[in-house]
Amino acid sequence: MAQRILALELVGDRVRAAMAERSWNSFTLTGMYDKVRADDEGDLSGALSRLIVEAGQPDIVISALPADRVVKRILELPFKDARRLHQVVPFALEEHLPFPVDNGVVAFARVGREGDHTLVIAAMVRKTDLQQHLDLLHKAGLDPRTVTLAPLALAAMFTRAKNGNGAKPMAHLVVEGDESSTSVVLVDLAGTPRAMRSMAGGLMTSDGSPVAPDAAAPILNSVRQTLLASREETEQTEVILAGAAAAYPKVRGLLSDSLAMSVRDGGAFDYTGIFEGPVPNTGKFSSCVAMLMGELPSQPLALINFRQGEFMFRGRIRGDFSPFYTSGILAAALLAMIVFHFALGVSANLHQLSKINAQIAAVAGPVLGETDPADAKAQLQSGIIKMNKRLNLIGGNLTHSPLDTLVAVSRALPPRFPVQMADVQIDSQGLRVTGQADSFTTVDQAKEALDHSGFFGSIEVAHAKAGSDPSKVDFRMDADFKDAVPSNDRGEE
Repeated sequence: MAQRILALELVGDRVRAAMAERSWNSFTLTGMYDKVRADDEGDLSGALSRLIVEAGQPDIVISALPADRVVKRILELPFKDARRLHQVVPFALEEHLPFPVDNGVVAFARVGREGDHTLVIAAMVRKTDLQQHLDLLHKAGLDPRTVTLAPLALAAMFTRAKNGNGAKPMAHLVVEGDESSTSVVLVDLAGTPRAMRSMAGGLMTSDGSPVAPDAAAPILNSVRQTLLASREETEQTEVILAGAAAAYPKVRGLLSDSLAMSVRDGGAFDYTGIFEGPVPNTGKFSSCVAMLMGELPSQPLALINFRQGEFMFRGRIRGDFSPFYTSGILAAALLAMIVFHFALGVSANLHQLSKINAQIAAVAGPVLGETDPADAKAQLQSGIIKMNKRLNLIGGNLTHSPLDTLVAVSRALPPRFPVQMADVQIDSQGLRVTGQADSFTTVDQAKEALDHSGFFGSIEVAHAKAGSDPSKVDFRMDADFKDAVPSNDRGEE
């Protein structure tokens, strides 16, 4: 979901603004607006409200304090730890001021490094001025997340725009001006701000014409002094005029004649690679466009933000999930640990299964050949059953072989004994014989003969009865081996 970002600059009786839409991978400039305070309005809240009606309600608001209300210093500190910077910068700034910082809000931005040293731009605004600025925006229903310093953002934007277009690196002096104020920022070849000044009064009147020479002289002298303070050669420094004054060639000519240098229109820069789609001449909206770059999806500008301490921004922003980042990171870490633990367990189980399958193949291979280890047990059981059946047929798995049993029976019964055996069954327990005899007495004699052989233990005539032939007796006799285990498998027929 795209977020709408509004950058505001309050200059005299005017409100200027630029609106952008940001998604996760794009940043588009959607509009620029200029509203003037009406004669019957006591402040700029009415102009702000009309601007919001035209532009639409934003999700994020960035606003700029008037540069002449802010005290600024460039400090070089002998360390780069962010925590120490937050602790030390207010005291380091106080050393350069003729008054304490207790009644002000101090903010800073890192602008460069030299070895182990850190260059910062430290700025202070009085708490009463910051509160008045916030109250004015609250009247129009706006709660800015960032309250910054526009000239610093403007200088950083021109540095990035020039480097991004492959231009030769140059130092540049950025002059932002309108009818009520003028700001100057000097940036070296590396893009590091080296000087910053803000002055009351401008080089142009409300109709765009240059001011009188005596009114312009102090401003031009300050610009010239700032330029001469640069360590770079004058011909290596490019002068850029931004703000409302940039739109008027006569004002650019006034500045060019004073410095004896060409002056570039800051509104005509190429913003390819920063914004999606075409960007018109930004002109007097350059500062607002520069502040928007503090919300770029990637590599945003580092803006000074005075919303510190008691003035900390505490609102909610649509589409901003930063309050859930910590919980999200912890949940992602926990999920990663669970997935890792699960994957580790699966890997260990697969390794163990591979070893088991190898052992099964080693054991079952000589018997079954190549086979699926998962089916080896069933195949072995099936093979054992088949082998047992075959052994049973030949008596290979019996305590007494069928041949030995038949020999014992043959020896026990006398030759030409009047008994005909129709069926002889031999199992692990003993012998089962069915057949015919010439009389009941012959059956008893057969039982006694088997008993006297000593080969059998318990001998029982299961039944004996007259057969279909009146001269014959049908019988069945069960003879257990001496060492046979009693079993109930044998039932009566």
